[in-house]
Amino acid sequence: MSLLYFFFPSSVDKLNLETGLVYGEAHVLLESDNDENVIMTIFGESKTKHGNLHGFGAEQVILVHDDASKKQIIDHVGKQALVLTIVECKGLEFQDVLLYNFFGSSPLRNKWRVLYGYMKDKDIISHSKEISHPSFDRSKHYLLCSDLKQLYVAITRTRQRLWICENTEDYYRPMFDYWKKLCLVEVRLLDSSLIQAMQTGSSSDDWMLWGTKLFNEG
Repeated sequence: MSLLYFFFPSSVDKLNLETGLVYGEAHVLLESDNDENVIMTIFGESKTKHGNLHGFGAEQVILVHDDASKKQIIDHVGKQALVLTIVECKGLEFQDVLLYNFFGSSPLRNKWRVLYGYMKDKDIISHSKEISHPSFDRSKHYLLCSDLKQLYVAITRTRQRLWICENTEDYYRPMFDYWKKLCLVEVRLLDSSLIQAMQTGSSSDDWMLWGTKLFNEG
């Protein structure tokens, strides 16, 4: 929201800072030690030695930027997880959210580097630090407004855990640097123990209840 207030002050109502009543886990930036797609790493290990599937549960969701990304992820995970676009998830809440390749799918691409100008203006990073970035131009960066709003929606859909993973470093690095400087996230290596901890699974009745909820609220 601070970024929206700075770049597009007339596009949002300025509200008092919200604080949670209970302590929550830090948002996690997932990093992989190989070049394999993170989705394949997570859900490729979902089969047990008995052939059973242990994917995401009914209270977990994979959120993506757009319909094209949604189709791509569904082709990988099948019925192992609920996959929604950020537009589709408005008004819904989940226990856990995996935000996948938001910046890599964004039409802004490397224009996210404009955030470094904000970080210098607010002394989050040193003015002397040599980081190339474009100057903010509303006509060139108008998509930043809608993407920041979508990012806000995605982040606020979770009640407990938020995992963020990306494929294109040139696009996600500015926002990741911003979050790290503010100590809002932790970086975790995606290994087998973390994958196991991420997957909760659900019964058929759980999925039926969640499907009914989605239908009623859709």
